[in-house]
Amino acid sequence: MYTRACNRQLMLYVKKTFGEIMADLQTQFEKFHDQIKLTDEKKLLREKRDILKNNLEEGFKKIDEAPKIDTYLLQGSYAIHTGIKPANDDYDIDVGVVFDCSREDIGALKLKNMVKNALDHPSRDPKLKNPCITIQYSQNGENTYHVDMPVYVKRDDEEGYDLAWGKSSSSEKWVQSDPKGLVDAINERYTDDEERSQFRRVVKYLKAWKGNKFSFNVPSIGLTLTAWDMFSSDIDPFDNSRNDLSALKKTVSRIHSSFRWIGTDNGMSDLYRLEAPLPVVPRNDAFEKLTDKQMTELWTKMGYLLSALSEAEREERIDSACKELGKYFLNFPVP
Repeated sequence: MYTRACNRQLMLYVKKTFGEIMADLQTQFEKFHDQIKLTDEKKLLREKRDILKNNLEEGFKKIDEAPKIDTYLLQGSYAIHTGIKPANDDYDIDVGVVFDCSREDIGALKLKNMVKNALDHPSRDPKLKNPCITIQYSQNGENTYHVDMPVYVKRDDEEGYDLAWGKSSSSEKWVQSDPKGLVDAINERYTDDEERSQFRRVVKYLKAWKGNKFSFNVPSIGLTLTAWDMFSSDIDPFDNSRNDLSALKKTVSRIHSSFRWIGTDNGMSDLYRLEAPLPVVPRNDAFEKLTDKQMTELWTKMGYLLSALSEAEREERIDSACKELGKYFLNFPVP
């Protein structure tokens, strides 16, 4: 009788006979993950975030009839545990501030300028950007890290918040947004600990790849959302052993095949696009600012990445497989 125990023995035999390369590659992937993930930087970013929060609260105490701060929202890759060491060494953290008022109580630009002035300090120069206020820190003339602080007010319907948008009177407006809902949706999609951890590693690999291969900014949230939607895990059900190469390859394959042909460029070159809609309001496409040519370049280079992952999976020599991956992942460890 063919039992579960027999199946387990068969799987272990197959892994022992054919899986040595995969096991070794997993070791290399985990070493690469250790290279790119945030470690000591988290403590520094937390300290800077807390200093800014304290400065903001002290500054608002000096403003007559200023709205009260209700809460802070940790956002971005820091909140969903997919942050990596940036190629340009300019670390970032996103922390939103929510005020206990509504859009009818104060203008978007007026509130943003209040926050900017409260954060002004001889050691830093807060700058207004459309979606947030950015506080850049530098050392010896080089950018070292920055904090992006979006400014929100409450909504009566409690469906997210209203984001203060704009950096001038011509661009000033309120935009409905749900940053907390977005973080919760991504963090709660995969409930199994091993699967969730592998998903986060796959996102980090994709971010490391895009930081090494593109001259323009491919939105990290776009890659994260497409991976979130199309992630395909590879974890052995018997011993929980992980195969990040396989999971990354299957995920990239699904993403690449989801691009759609949209026509040609002046009748010469094919153009492709992929949408990455936010699962919460405002539900816009995270790739909407990329041109058709940029999206097509993303499709093309993702195809090259998929070929390299497939080649590494077929390669019999561990060092050769790692050298192939090193063409796409900077400093990928070769045993």
